[in-house]
Amino acid sequence: MQKLSKQTLELFDKDIISILSKKRLESYEGSLEAHYKNLKLAFEAGKRIANLEIFLRNKLDFCLKRIEGENWIKEQKALAIIRQKGQTPLIELETHQILSGLMLGEVIELIRAFRVESYMFELKNMDFKNYHWSNKNFCRINGKRTNFSNLDKNIIVFNLIRNIRNRAFHWENLLKITQKENGDIFPRITHKENGSTIGVMPEKILDFLDDLITCIGNDTLKSYVR
Repeated sequence: MQKLSKQTLELFDKDIISILSKKRLESYEGSLEAHYKNLKLAFEAGKRIANLEIFLRNKLDFCLKRIEGENWIKEQKALAIIRQKGQTPLIELETHQILSGLMLGEVIELIRAFRVESYMFELKNMDFKNYHWSNKNFCRINGKRTNFSNLDKNIIVFNLIRNIRNRAFHWENLLKITQKENGDIFPRITHKENGSTIGVMPEKILDFLDDLITCIGNDTLKSYVR
């Protein structure tokens, strides 16, 4: 195998374009400032999402222990969703070990499978227009305007959290937007529910996550996250 000289390695170390990759910087139009602004946003979003993920996982467990029983997580319905992450079969693990290893996607799938969506957040007062002017708080079913229920809003929120999480935790560009020919600007982080598209603009991401934390109603959690 060919050996690389110290000088060759230093060429990489001293070139910020090589470190960050030219391809990555292209999504920021070559702007280092925009790249690092995005990293800061991803970090701030990440710590909020981490707490929301822990909250959802443990509230799911709290609810299902009371509805399904202490060993709900070992029911076939749950095990069909949870991916084995180590060598030990899931059925041989303690329930707390399975729970602590759940990914956000699995938590959301379990919430949906056991139909406990509306127990997670109380969102009747959440106004999606706060995150983009085009958002609606209703959909149309058979042509009739129908306000989003708490269940609907929870489903929308789960998908938006997951969308933001996947971008933030992979250091993808959270600042991207879509600009129409008429100049109108729309968010890239979106979810479509019953024909209504709900999106969160880059500058509203932290507000959106903070609003979710606030609606939990726990002052200790709120103070540590912010």
